[in-house]
Amino acid sequence: MKTCLWQSIHNFRSRCEFERFENWIGEQVAFCVATKIAVARPYLDASAFNKKWYCYTASGNVWRLVWPDGSFTGVFEEVAHARSAQG
Repeated sequence: MKTCLWQSIHNFRSRCEFERFENWIGEQVAFCVATKIAVARPYLDASAFNKKWYCYTASGNVWRLVWPDGSFTGVFEEVAHARSAQG
């Protein structure tokens, strides 16, 4: 397993920045750097947030992307290391 090269984002500065990130993560999936996976649990146990989960292919680490909504500025963060994601 390789080290995951992604970094957390805890506040997207603008809608434009979020849209650029959304395009980038889409490219990561298209180039098989990542795969989209089912959301295992909602962000902060809130089902109202739009979210997607991704697995960084080389390491197996799982990340979530949560869309900005109102005063919440969105987040991209790791939710599981490869060892804990597998079992």
